[in-house]
Amino acid sequence: MNLLRKNKTFASLLSSSIFSMLGTSLFNIVFLIYASSMPHPKMMISLAELCLLLPIIFAAYTGFLADRTKNKANFMIRASWIQAVLFFLLIFLMMEKNWISFWSIAGVKILTDLITSYKSGLRAPILQNNLSAEEIQPAFGQIQGLSSIIEIIGQPLGVTILALSHQSFSLVVLINGILYLLSGFFLLIFRKKLTFKTVNFDEKFKFNIKESFSQIRDVFTVNSSSNFLVLVFSLVFINFILAGIGPLTSLAMLKFNPFSVNYGIAIMIFNVVLMLGMLAGSFIMGDKLKDWELPKLMIATFLMIALFAALVTHFGLISLIFLFSLAYISAKASPKVNRLILENVSSENLGKIGGGITTIFTFSVPFGGAIFVFFANLIGIALTFYIISILSLLVFLILLLITRIAS
Repeated sequence: MNLLRKNKTFASLLSSSIFSMLGTSLFNIVFLIYASSMPHPKMMISLAELCLLLPIIFAAYTGFLADRTKNKANFMIRASWIQAVLFFLLIFLMMEKNWISFWSIAGVKILTDLITSYKSGLRAPILQNNLSAEEIQPAFGQIQGLSSIIEIIGQPLGVTILALSHQSFSLVVLINGILYLLSGFFLLIFRKKLTFKTVNFDEKFKFNIKESFSQIRDVFTVNSSSNFLVLVFSLVFINFILAGIGPLTSLAMLKFNPFSVNYGIAIMIFNVVLMLGMLAGSFIMGDKLKDWELPKLMIATFLMIALFAALVTHFGLISLIFLFSLAYISAKASPKVNRLILENVSSENLGKIGGGITTIFTFSVPFGGAIFVFFANLIGIALTFYIISILSLLVFLILLLITRIAS
């Protein structure tokens, strides 16, 4: 927390992010509940989950656009206000429950998530310019930890607002728009603190996927003996499986709810446990895992996924232990990746490379969500979870064997 007191730029960006992340968390759970209240709830929940995942595959390009944006601070402010206006436009649509309303809401959700990705690319050079080398990993740990706190607050808040307002989805959308307005105004107040290195771009410079991949490979092989292809496979496959676990858990709560509560609260409980694990992993910096390299963290993550997927449908309460452990271990990886990016990538490529890493490691997310949801509807939710468990256990054993051979 000393970083928040010492570094005003980081404090202002983090404070603004509170409103933005709260708006995202609030709407995500409400969007799922809205989908569950429509005819054919299983199909609608599946579609809603896929809409939440889809923007990830465009992270490299939104990062490229952020790199090309000259006045990054001003565009961060404008982007927040555009998000606010988009949600205000949904107020009347949320009163209806039909296909047109659903796809309009989904479209706004996808667009606002793309804008959030763009804002993340704008933020990276500002952080790079205002953080010292020893501040980078703690800073991203705190950002990740704050995100977990907001998720813990936002989802129960969304469910509570719906309950008190007698399922007024329009009220939640109104609150969401106000939160994005506040995020923009907070950035406006501290705009002079949002400094970054000015870069002169070649107007002929184009988005080159091959060149970007080469730069990403260099980031992960610097000062590391890790096999880049094995590391990429591990991260891609983890995200592929986790993309399926999210919507599958949402679907499982329709039939395998281990709590004596309604659907929305059951999902919230799983999400809160997940976020508590992320929060603990982000802020507890003195444990043994802080010194683990990314490959070792991946191996432990696959084991936790296998155990959670094996237990969630029939031993839901016990599975929460492994869900917490999965989140705790995963929380150690992201700050390490962000530190590598900020320490080894130039200012003019930060958004593109950061977004490219997000895209490479998470391009499988929409496919994972779609494939596992398809199997859940075809062969059943429980059996699909068992397939995930077996796949994760096999990858765990293979990676463990590769590590033993390499050492």
